[in-house]
Amino acid sequence: MRVLSSLLSLLFIQSIATALPITSVPAPHAASRYVIENPLPPAVQTHEVIRVADTNVILISQMSNSVLLKATVDDRGVIQDIGAFQLGQETSALHGLALSKTNPGMVWVTLQKDNKLVLLDPVVSSVTEAPKVLKEIDVPAPGLGPHYVGEYGDEVWSTLQDSSEVLRINYNNPSDYTIYTGLPRPIFIAQHPDNDKFYTGEDNSASIMKIDPATGTTTQLSIPDTAGKTPVGLVAGPKGNGIWFTLLGDATQGTGTIGNLHADDTITYHKLSSSPLSEKAALLHLAFDPEAETNYTLWLLASSIINSNALDMIIKVTFDAGWTKIVSEDIVVTPTQLNKAHRILVTKTNVFATELASSKLVSYYTL
Repeated sequence: MRVLSSLLSLLFIQSIATALPITSVPAPHAASRYVIENPLPPAVQTHEVIRVADTNVILISQMSNSVLLKATVDDRGVIQDIGAFQLGQETSALHGLALSKTNPGMVWVTLQKDNKLVLLDPVVSSVTEAPKVLKEIDVPAPGLGPHYVGEYGDEVWSTLQDSSEVLRINYNNPSDYTIYTGLPRPIFIAQHPDNDKFYTGEDNSASIMKIDPATGTTTQLSIPDTAGKTPVGLVAGPKGNGIWFTLLGDATQGTGTIGNLHADDTITYHKLSSSPLSEKAALLHLAFDPEAETNYTLWLLASSIINSNALDMIIKVTFDAGWTKIVSEDIVVTPTQLNKAHRILVTKTNVFATELASSKLVSYYTL
């Protein structure tokens, strides 16, 4: 009986082994990188982030208390020193940040509740020295609530979020301006690199408004439900590559979709599909890699800003040479979740992202 029992046990073990094959499979993964979260002075809302060209100085806007943060970072994106300066009153609502091209090193900001556009010298030589105001421009009536600001030649363009309009104004002659009426709510503006027209995403209206400054005419381009909802994060691509934008989705679901708006106003949609994380990503912002013309790389920021089920992520997307097909996706989930990740900044060595709700700046070291 003991021999029979042993034989039966052996057969049972063999049957288990036969029924459960174990096979080696490919295990692709991204190279290890250095991801940290820099703590910032507390604020209810931390918004924009830019780097002053040819410096190690990062500027960050905190809207809820109208504070501008000026920080120096090392090569890995770790904050070494930081200063904080309230612009206007606590209620002035510092929001947009943009580098000036005509005045290198200078920075445009928006004070959303004060209804002002301001040109600053950030004084990068010292984080403890206060920025200097070089120019103040009042937003003409009936415009309200400047959000984004960008400089184009001798003009600045700003989305007027609170009045659902777009402002074009000559900063050397503020009496030379145009206000374009849009749909709720224009957020970003980009000038098309191929047809020179301006476009703004209207996130509450599933539409993008096209503006022809030569004629003053506007046109609405609808976003189909099949692609997604809430167009945000418009940025101009390299020459010949149109404008790119993200679709944030709604309060329950993202669609992992980005759009490429061509010079003839047609739109090609690209859907992320490498994993369940990217397929439902709620995409809020995007930026081209500094070497995009040769490495065909676009960086995306996924956010929990309107959807508490969404993950806050940085996603690297690589295309083919014609920018027609996604070749690869690389996902980094931020250490703090439900942070309402807000803006992304890409440099040659780092990807930075602001965490709106947690007073932190993520630094993803990419070398």
